[in-house]
This record gives sequence, structure tokens and C-alpha cells, in this order.
Amino acid sequence: MMKRKANNLDTANVMDIENDIADVPVLPADDGAPLSNAEIRHFAARRIARRSGDSISLMIYQFSIVALILLCEATLYLLLRSVGYTWLYSIKELLELRGTTWLFWISKSMFEFTLASPFFNLVRRLYLDIAMGSDLTETRKYVAAHSVKYYSNSFYASFIQLMLKLIAITPAFITAYSAHYWVQIIRLSELTSGALLSLMASLSMTAVWLFLAIRYYISLALTPYIMALNPRSNVYDACDLSIRLMDGKHGRYISFMAHFIKFIPAMLLVYPYLAIYPYFKVSYSMFVRELLGERNQDKLPGMIKRWKKYM
Repeated sequence: MMKRKANNLDTANVMDIENDIADVPVLPADDGAPLSNAEIRHFAARRIARRSGDSISLMIYQFSIVALILLCEATLYLLLRSVGYTWLYSIKELLELRGTTWLFWISKSMFEFTLASPFFNLVRRLYLDIAMGSDLTETRKYVAAHSVKYYSNSFYASFIQLMLKLIAITPAFITAYSAHYWVQIIRLSELTSGALLSLMASLSMTAVWLFLAIRYYISLALTPYIMALNPRSNVYDACDLSIRLMDGKHGRYISFMAHFIKFIPAMLLVYPYLAIYPYFKVSYSMFVRELLGERNQDKLPGMIKRWKKYM
């Protein structure tokens, strides 16, 4: 009976798998009253001050993954240059829709995505631990003991989300290419009312599809954190739950993200990045917890407890 119940969870219960609920560390102001964006940033700064060592170590770990990808990219480029295949990196070849160039870029991008996505998901989970005041050591031990399953599930979830986002943005790309085509027609021949009308229609549809894609991206913003809080949840159910929880909250999300735009110039100086990036990640994790509301239930501590019991 219990097995049948576990296999027939609906979307509403994606965060409510029984026997997994652990006591989630709460924010200082988590007494039922909602937190404003300013309060979230304030508590995040206090968490960073207390866990600065963990934050810096996570950032160094993430930088090492990026450095590894860049090293692989540089090695591949030098290898191709030695045999005269640098045309594979030509933007002109891409715009001309050369099949070989597109196959090269898709293969290379998928390799880099496969390498990076599981590690970035782990970093996201560890920053979430900092935001909740949890111990990072237990999470690291559990992930290390279940590395193959954890990384494969992380890659699958990330890949599905990537495909959904690509599908959402594809109409905008098509209409943008159509606009580019009509610009070339107008440039190479005389301006006609039909060409101008087609160009304006393409530009308008590009703006509409781009707006819808961005809105959909914001709606999916909670999905990675739902998966981080409950690694056993189904990615499709997590996406559906994220869309429902984000309904009517797009304005607040944009407002929260817009606050950090002013830090971008300082981050270009490199050294401020060491303080700004962890501050943003912890703030964002707390912000997501606020948006999750009653669905903010961390299942990983319960999974770790059972693993330690039977190991």
C-alpha cells in the first residue's frame, strides 16, 4: 500500500514525500511573517559574515570547474589550429548554417554542459545549506557516497530544464532570423511595402516570443532548488510546481534581481567578486526559500540520517 502511494504522487505533493521531512533551520524572522527583499538581503549578509570560510571555499571550487572547462576549450582550440581546422570556431560559418560547424558546437557544448551541470548543482545545494545554517560536511559526505546517482540525476534534471528553455526561446530565434532575412532583402533591393510589413511583423513577433520566454524562465526559477531540497523529486513535477508557485510573483523576482545589477561594474574589478558573488548566492537561496513558502521542506537531512543509520 505504501509503495503504491509513493509511486502515485501528484504534483502538489512533490515536496511532501513522507518520512523525509526534517527540521529545516529557519531564518531569524521566520515566525510566520513574510520577509521583504531588503530583510532577505540583510539576513544573507549576516549569514555570509558567519560562514565566510565556507562561502569562499565554494567559490574557489566553482572557479576550479570553470577553469577546467576553459583549459579543455583552449586545448581543443590549439589542437584544431595545429591541423588547420580553426574555421570550426568561425561565427560566419555558424550564421551560414554549415552542418559540420553546428555539429561541432553542439557536441562541444554538450560535453561542457555534462561536465559542469552536476557540479554547479552541488554548489547550489551547498549555498542553500549556508542560507539555512546547515552543516556542509554532511551534504558533501552523502554526495560523495552516492556520487554516480547524484551526478546522473543532476545532469538529467539540468538537461530537461535546458531543453524546456530552448523550446521556449526557439520561436523568438525563428522570428529573429526572419527579421534578419527581411533586412537583407531590403538592403539588397528596393524598399517595398510588403518587405517593410514583413520586417515589422517579424520584429513584433520576436519581441512577443522573447517576452514569453523570459517569463517562462522566471516561472522555472524555483525548479533547481526544489530538486536540491528533494533530490528524489521528479523534474517534470518540480517544473510544474515551480510554475504554480511563481504565479503572480514575477514582478517581485525581477525587483530582487534588479537590486544586484548595480554590483556588476564592481565585479569586473575581480576582487569585489569574492564578496559579492557569495552574497548574491546566499541572498538568492533565502529568496527562493521565501517564495517556496510552506513547500520549503528539506528532505536531504532525512535521507542523510537514514544513510548513516544503515551504512
